[in-house]
Amino acid sequence: MSEAQGMLPTSPHPPGLWPSSFTAEHALQGIKEYGQLQAAPNQQLFWVEYQPENDGHTVICSWQGGVIKTVSPPHISVRSRVHEYGGQSWCLLDQSLVFVHGDDQQLWLQPFDGEASRLTHTSECRYGAPVWDRPRNRLIAVQEEHPPGDIPADVINRLVSVSLEDGGIAVLHEGFDFYDQVALGADSEGGLIAWISWEHPDQPWTETQLLFGRLDDQGQIDHVQALGHEQALTQPQFDAQGRLHVVSDHNNWWQIYRVEQQPDRIDLALLPGQDEAEYAAASWQLGQSSYLLLDDGWVALSHRDGMGALQLHRDGRTERIATQYSNFRSLTMSGSTLYCVASSTTASPALIAVDLESGNVESLTGGQRPLPIDEIAEPQHLRFNVGNEYAYALFYPPTNSAEQSAQLPPLVVFLHGGPTSAAYPIFNPKIQYWTQRGFAVADLNYRGSTGYGRDYRMKLRKQWGVADVEDAIALVEHLGEQELINPAQVFIRGGSAGGYTALAALAASACFTAGASLYGVSDLNALCVTTHKFESRYLDWLIGDAQYDGHVYQERSPVTNADQISSPVIFFQGLLDKVVPPEQTDLMVSALRANGVEVEVHRYADEYHGFRDPAVQQEVLELELAFYQRWL
Repeated sequence: MSEAQGMLPTSPHPPGLWPSSFTAEHALQGIKEYGQLQAAPNQQLFWVEYQPENDGHTVICSWQGGVIKTVSPPHISVRSRVHEYGGQSWCLLDQSLVFVHGDDQQLWLQPFDGEASRLTHTSECRYGAPVWDRPRNRLIAVQEEHPPGDIPADVINRLVSVSLEDGGIAVLHEGFDFYDQVALGADSEGGLIAWISWEHPDQPWTETQLLFGRLDDQGQIDHVQALGHEQALTQPQFDAQGRLHVVSDHNNWWQIYRVEQQPDRIDLALLPGQDEAEYAAASWQLGQSSYLLLDDGWVALSHRDGMGALQLHRDGRTERIATQYSNFRSLTMSGSTLYCVASSTTASPALIAVDLESGNVESLTGGQRPLPIDEIAEPQHLRFNVGNEYAYALFYPPTNSAEQSAQLPPLVVFLHGGPTSAAYPIFNPKIQYWTQRGFAVADLNYRGSTGYGRDYRMKLRKQWGVADVEDAIALVEHLGEQELINPAQVFIRGGSAGGYTALAALAASACFTAGASLYGVSDLNALCVTTHKFESRYLDWLIGDAQYDGHVYQERSPVTNADQISSPVIFFQGLLDKVVPPEQTDLMVSALRANGVEVEVHRYADEYHGFRDPAVQQEVLELELAFYQRWL
């Protein structure tokens, strides 16, 4: 399963920690992931589903009248790798669907009652975010061309049309570094089109542009206009009257606006009824869907102070709906029924249907509760001081009974990836795996995380490796002062960017007993050279210009500060990882071993960035627990 160096503990649960019947297999078994929902007019719902029982394949499923079917071939994973992180990988037609094949990254056509066939034949290209242009019998999609050598600077992104008759491809727009989220609409003069683009060194959560125009008689884009300056725009959408809307954070919060064209300028008019909250998240993946326009209002997810809500605005008033859930994503509608993925703090994600007329909520699939309600650790939202500023976290106390309550628990600090991402208050079986064994868990939303407004997000600008590390240390100090944890037994772990912060924190403070890096960044200078196009200039924003600030890259690299780390570290790395290549982990492991630090490393030959194989995920959980137990 893995190539490993290190020793396993001689005892499965040393004194002071409880064994649990909730095993790593339980934490991962049967937990499906849902996304990319699309609803047909006949109340039929389609979605992409990650199936751990199907060798970890991701397939398209449908629901109608209580019956769930797998629509796409079960042996094919539907997955786009545009921008490496992919996202929207399929679209719905009348009696068929088009999807991106995970292996060849080509578009395939799948009739509901027939076999799938390959539509495109451009092996050097990847596709994502396909949209059906019905009047022209074609798709409009993001195309990402990878010339030989796969050098980030040579990768080309563009908008293309793809004929549904013969797979013929025509370029519609190019010239920007990145494209995302095509929206189509109609008006009296012809088809409307809008999309999001951005240029290096920006990211989709720092600054983007909204482009919009018309499709002429030949289907080409004409009369293009642009909007965007010092704001991150996302999710263009036309209403039934052909009016364009978009989400903007120019007023700190990601909120929904109508685009109003004046004779000499373009204005954004805030839709009524919104709170000071985030109505979108960072667009790491293509095709986010966090709001829908109604004839008489809107429905949208929102996020504020660590909690999510689903809001409905019409008749001049806004109300929360589906209040039993704490987070939502991937909204779609058919008639008056809203469908989405909903999560709570006590159950796995579910696909739900909400009748917007009656308010009734129906769970279609998912929503399992692997643990009794009284054994589930539910999150407590924390705000704590970091010098003259503050940061946030979700704290999960251990779920032990009286036998463990006399002593303060050890702590595991979770660090999300990104780093521009967030921890959400949802049931996470991997967190429950720790709380079931007597650990407290703190899921840190350090400065720079999403969900708290643009100002908070921008605090990480040129401060990566500083602000996030300070917040991790301040969190441990805060929990220790509140006597919620044993400050002498603190572990820190993270994947990708979270792995970088974990390693940097281990070098910056002796408050951590041990740590874990899952495909984490070790050498910032090397990352500039080896990472993919989407993030190849991200470090300009996070650290500075590598040409002029090379010393900062050197100073903040964990491999440079390896001699400051004395705590044991366990590493997990996929050998096919293109985002954080295996060489990053190899460098860090060698540096720590040279300094006599206890190290354990596990490499997985068939894994990319983020492990997909359920057996690998299970092994990682078990090995990480065993490693920490050695140091209690």
